[in-house]
Amino acid sequence: MDNGKKKIHSLYFELIRLLLVSATVSLLFFFILNRAGENLLTFYFYESDYVQKASDHSIKNLQEYVTENHVSSNDSEKLTKWVNEQKIVAISVYKEELLTYDSLYPDEEVENAAIEGGYYEWESYYTVEFSDGTADVFLYGFFSYQFYSYALIAEILLAVALFIMTAVLGIRKPVKYIGKLKEECEILGNGDLEYQISVIGKDELADLASGMDHMRRALKESIEKEEELSRANRRMITEMSHDLRTPLTSLLLYTDILAKKEIHDMEQIREYIRKIDRKAHQIKVMSDHIFEYALVTEDMEVRTGEPESLDSIFYDPLSEMAGYLEEKGYRVDVEWKDEDGKICVDPEYINRILDNLVSNIVKYADPEEPVRIRTVCRDSCLGICFSNRILRETDERKESTKIGLHNIRKMMKKMRGVSEVCQEDGMFFLTILFPRTEE
Repeated sequence: MDNGKKKIHSLYFELIRLLLVSATVSLLFFFILNRAGENLLTFYFYESDYVQKASDHSIKNLQEYVTENHVSSNDSEKLTKWVNEQKIVAISVYKEELLTYDSLYPDEEVENAAIEGGYYEWESYYTVEFSDGTADVFLYGFFSYQFYSYALIAEILLAVALFIMTAVLGIRKPVKYIGKLKEECEILGNGDLEYQISVIGKDELADLASGMDHMRRALKESIEKEEELSRANRRMITEMSHDLRTPLTSLLLYTDILAKKEIHDMEQIREYIRKIDRKAHQIKVMSDHIFEYALVTEDMEVRTGEPESLDSIFYDPLSEMAGYLEEKGYRVDVEWKDEDGKICVDPEYINRILDNLVSNIVKYADPEEPVRIRTVCRDSCLGICFSNRILRETDERKESTKIGLHNIRKMMKKMRGVSEVCQEDGMFFLTILFPRTEE
C-alpha cells in the first residue's frame, strides 16, 4: 500500500499528470480560440466587401495579362499559367454561353464546337476582351483562405505557448524546492547543524530532504557524542588526579611519620605499616580500574556486597579517616547510634567517598572547629552526616572545583543512594543515604 502511494506521488507520475493537464487545457483553449476566430472571420467577410474588391482586382489583372499576351478565350496554356501565378483563384471562361476554358480541368482539350453547359445567368460574370473576342469569365477566389490559415497558425502557436507556460508553472514548484534544498545544504555545509531541512510533499525530493535531515541529526548527535567523550576524557584525567591525590597524601603522611618520629612501640609501627599497605593497595586497585574508576559511567553496574549494618561497614574506614584528620590537626566528634537495618554498598566506593571527604575537609574546613560525624535515619534510608565549619581566611582557602562532590554524587547514585550538600551559617553539611535492604 505504501509503495503504491509512493508511486502515485512520485515525480514521474507528477510529471505525466502535469503534461496531461497542460495538454488538456491547451487543446480546450485551442478549440475555443479556433471557433471564435472562424466566427469572427466569417462575420467579417460576410459583412464587408473585401471579397468583391479582391475579385475585381483579380479580373483587372487578368484583363491586363490577356491584352499583353494576346490570349484567346480557349488558350488553355496561357490561362493556366496566369491561374497558377495567382494561386488562390479559379476561373471559367464562357463565350456565347459555351465553356471554352475551366481552370479546374486545364488539361482537357476543348473542341472547336466548344462544350455546352455550366453557364447560369444568375451567377456573376465579368466581361473580358480576349484576342478572339469578348467572353464572360466566372471567377472564384479563395481570398479568405489565407486569413483562416493565418488564424489557424496563430491559434496553434498560442495553444503551444499556453501548454509550455502551464508546464513551466507546474515544474516551477519542484524546481524552486530544489533551489531551497541547495541553499539549505549550503547552510549545513557552513556548520549550522541546528538548521532543519524543509520536507515538503511526498515525492522523491521529499524523501531526499528527509534523508538529508536524518543525516543532519545523525551528524549532530555524532558530534555531540564526540564532544561529550572529549569532556569525559578531560573529566577522567581531572577526577583521577583528584581521587589519587588523597590516598597518596595519606601514604606520604604515614611514611613521613615513620621517617621523622621516633616510635618504639612496634604495635604502632605495624599499625602505620598496615595503613600504608592499605593505601598502596587502594592506589593499585584504582590504577587497575582506571577507566571505570575515573568515568563512573551510569551504564556500568556496581557489584555491591552482602547486606551489613552501618557499624560493620563504616567502623574501619571512619576510624582511619578520624586518625588521619587528627594527624592533620583536626578534632573529630562522632555521634554514633546503632540504627536498625542493613544496607548494601561497594567497599571500594565507600573508601573513595571518604577519601574525597577528607580531601575537601583538609582544603576547606576550619581546623579550629571540630569535624562532626553522626548517623542518620530517615524514612527507609540509613546514612551518615558529615559537617564542618568553612575556613574563613580567604587567603588560606583554595578555590573549590567541586570535583570531589561530583565524584561522591555519581558513586552514591551507582549504589542507588543519594548525597545531599548544604551550606548554612558558615557550616558545610554532606549527608550520604543508602536504602535499607531486606535480609
